Amino acid sequence: MTTSAHPATGSAPVPIRPDIADVPTWRYVGFLLGPGAGTFAFNAVTVILPTLRERFGAGDVALELVIAGYGIPFAVLLILGGRLGDRFGRHRLYTLGMGLFLVSAIACALAPSIETLIAARVVQGVGAALCTPQVLGTIQATSRGAARIRAIAAFGASGGIGAAVGQVAGGALAALSFGPVEGWRAVFVVVALIAVGAIALAPLAPRSRSHEVVAIDLIGTAALAVGILAASVALTFGPVWNWSWPVAVALVVAAVALIAMWRHQNGIERSGRVPLLPPSVLRLRPLQLGLVAAALFFAGYSALLYVFPRAVEAGGLSSLQAGLALLPFAVVFAGMSLAVARVQSRLGDATLVLGVSLQIVALLGMAATLGLAWGSGIGLWLQPALIVLGIGQALIFSPLTQLVVREVPVEAAGLSGGMFSTAQQLALSFGVIVIGGIVTFTGAAGRDELLAGLALDIGLAVAVLVLAVVLRARSARSDRV
Repeated sequence: MTTSAHPATGSAPVPIRPDIADVPTWRYVGFLLGPGAGTFAFNAVTVILPTLRERFGAGDVALELVIAGYGIPFAVLLILGGRLGDRFGRHRLYTLGMGLFLVSAIACALAPSIETLIAARVVQGVGAALCTPQVLGTIQATSRGAARIRAIAAFGASGGIGAAVGQVAGGALAALSFGPVEGWRAVFVVVALIAVGAIALAPLAPRSRSHEVVAIDLIGTAALAVGILAASVALTFGPVWNWSWPVAVALVVAAVALIAMWRHQNGIERSGRVPLLPPSVLRLRPLQLGLVAAALFFAGYSALLYVFPRAVEAGGLSSLQAGLALLPFAVVFAGMSLAVARVQSRLGDATLVLGVSLQIVALLGMAATLGLAWGSGIGLWLQPALIVLGIGQALIFSPLTQLVVREVPVEAAGLSGGMFSTAQQLALSFGVIVIGGIVTFTGAAGRDELLAGLALDIGLAVAVLVLAVVLRARSARSDRV
């Protein structure tokens, strides 16, 4: 067996593992249910917020906490969750996280008050943070080549299906009642059932962990947690607090904490120890560009999904009809995600450029459609553009994910999953905040609100296209060397 210096730390040589097996995608099915459960829970709960307001008499802050109580601990603990998986085993951390997810879903379904629901959502966010990084980490550590492409595509399909089905199911279940059980509680029953399936099928996935001892840097972890927590609070509650001085303080705290964390990580790496976030890895230019591109993509994605149901409901659709309008998009996204490996085998890194180009064409098509039609039939008129959008975004997600994870050494595979998911979660919040600010400032509603969301998404997609072209050029130069 040969040896090599660890690329993330520059420390003493470590054994290079034998060829990673071509694990069939079906073996990851238990792990792939995790992202689906997470996006289902997030989107379905967003849809049932009006019902929770009516049921509990909850105010805007309480409803915001129902969402933020899940999203903030999720974002804060993702990188730590990935590193814990590297150290203690990704299968063990996935099962623990999904177990917390299951318990919290049951607590949400039985919640007697909005306060109990918020507390349970916090536990749900912790569970999601522990299990989510293990999915990409395990795929990266246990597969290669076309098998890895297929598994990452299935990871994207799982999240996309969960988001769209959650949008539809949330509206449908909220409008129903099951005897003495209110319909909104059934949302969390469904989440619990998905979690049970994930736990039951998890043993099918291959087990993996880092082949070196990964020390948990408590100081770096605390500084990173404070930085992400402060940034998440500022992004989440900025609109509610009218961007007053507490938001500015939170942003300053975030900047100070993250700068201190970076200096501390540099010191640890220079001493030969393994840092929480290896600066040598984060300095890799393809990784940096990939994370920025991922953040821009998900910010635009969340902005559009945020305004779409609000806008089309103002145009005459019900909540259920608004969700059903997105169902073909989700089906096409899922189908294309599972076929993206074949596309990549022909086009290579050009797949990402093609996907972003199709996304821009679809968004422009949606804007043109809104200029010609509006009202109760808009969901049908938008279908051609939404179907193209589903194809384009499926061709973006998998190649973009691979750009991030492939630059991180396999020994730190959980770190790559944590970094990608953290960028994704913060970008999802940022996209909603930006489009919310635009809508509030301009007073846009209905068609104008959807056009504002499309304009933001188009601008961000153009930036992603530029980064995709740059990344492809860098990859081509590397291949020639």
